[in-house]
Amino acid sequence: MASSTLGKTFDDLTKSNPCEGCPAPCCRMQILPCLPPQTLMNLDHMRFSLLFPNTEITISITGEFSLVKWATCQLFDTDSCLCGVHNTPKKPLTCVHFNPHGCWYKRNFVTEDAPDICRLDLKRFERWVQEIEFENDRVISAPTFQETQEMIRAIRIQPTFKVNPELIKDKPVGC
Repeated sequence: MASSTLGKTFDDLTKSNPCEGCPAPCCRMQILPCLPPQTLMNLDHMRFSLLFPNTEITISITGEFSLVKWATCQLFDTDSCLCGVHNTPKKPLTCVHFNPHGCWYKRNFVTEDAPDICRLDLKRFERWVQEIEFENDRVISAPTFQETQEMIRAIRIQPTFKVNPELIKDKPVGC
């Protein structure tokens, strides 16, 4: 569900708020990089991590792995979908310097099929790990990004987000 920019002018795009209507997955998760699994124990640790609620593993199209913890930022107002300290000195610099145009979070978490990542919860992980080959306890072969996307596509994952039209009402940037 990519937002369309066809037929829009430079002024249209620079004056628009790309966060309008977005359910703000960026404010509802922590993404922590992790090393690609190379051994049976690395994979077992990933599975262990997925046994905790609100956790998933992502694999990027470039082969990077991350641990995702679904937890809403304490500064985020879920009713208005706005940051409670937007435009104040209390807003974290990570958020201040985030460029919402071309947002990676929206492209990958407010969509049916994420183009840049494969999201693995425990059920998807258990399917994916069945395709990994080992020599002794070392990983020697794993599914490609495209193969992983295909094998997990039918296994639904939560949370899923949709653009909320009620939030598109000239809201200030910050959600």
